[in-house]
Amino acid sequence: MKSLVITILSLSLFALTGCDNDSDDPPAPSNTARVPHGISEPPVVEPDDSLTIDALKALGAKFKANSDGQITEVSLIGCPATDDDLQQLSKLSKLTSVRLNETQITDAGLETIGLLSNLTNLDLRGCGVSNTGMEHLVGLSKLRALRLSGESGVTTVDDGALADIGKLTNLKALLLDHLWVGENLPDLAPLQNLEELYLAKTLIDDTSLAALKQHPKLKKIRISQTQITDAGLEQLTTLMNLTELDLSENSVISDVGMSHLSKITTLTKLNLWRVALSDSGIEQLAGLVNMQWLNLDNTSLSDRGLIHLQGM
Repeated sequence: MKSLVITILSLSLFALTGCDNDSDDPPAPSNTARVPHGISEPPVVEPDDSLTIDALKALGAKFKANSDGQITEVSLIGCPATDDDLQQLSKLSKLTSVRLNETQITDAGLETIGLLSNLTNLDLRGCGVSNTGMEHLVGLSKLRALRLSGESGVTTVDDGALADIGKLTNLKALLLDHLWVGENLPDLAPLQNLEELYLAKTLIDDTSLAALKQHPKLKKIRISQTQITDAGLEQLTTLMNLTELDLSENSVISDVGMSHLSKITTLTKLNLWRVALSDSGIEQLAGLVNMQWLNLDNTSLSDRGLIHLQGM
């Protein structure tokens, strides 16, 4: 039997320097050798502006760089960065990832972010941004991951922003936890490349859950702490690529809903923490033979019910 994890309880630059030679040897040949026909010279790498880097370091920023030493990722998580400070980011030509979690950034700062045309990853969790800020991001055609969260209470993005977010058609991961979203999920239909969708503690219900069918490439879904019922779970059975599902702390899901989950045989990770399940419901999951991680903490699983997990 394969192993199954079940939770029941809880750039360096090198320089060569030579010595002075006082001999009468003829001068060394010039280094300007001709490039063979058909081979182009390597492009000149423009270093990032040192004053820009110093300004970001003063804020406490952390960086990642490419093999040429150019900054590709900037993290300002928890730093005292303001909207004006974001102007420094526009001077980093190879920047692809920006993390602004828990900073003082507002919608005004997102005007600058919206001009970073190479951006593929943007994390705005815990920032005081709203639907207006999302309008500034619609030109980020390369963006693959957008993370928002209303857990701290300062982010006020809601259903009204989903039409703008839906214009980011290269998105593969979208995090909207703790936000007032649900009814307008159909506005995300253009996101045909979406693989990960996080909607914990949102307004999603059985009706709006049907909108997830419009994202056939979905692999990971988090819909914990919502009002989804047993009947709503049937909507998930059409997602043929689904491997990870988080249904934890859904108080109105019961043993009845497990009959729907039993049909999603692609699942490898399932979180049912604090779901009202008994041995009867867990028995219906026995056919999920691809399961690698299963959280049944705070359910009513008994010792007798463990036998149903042996085939996983």
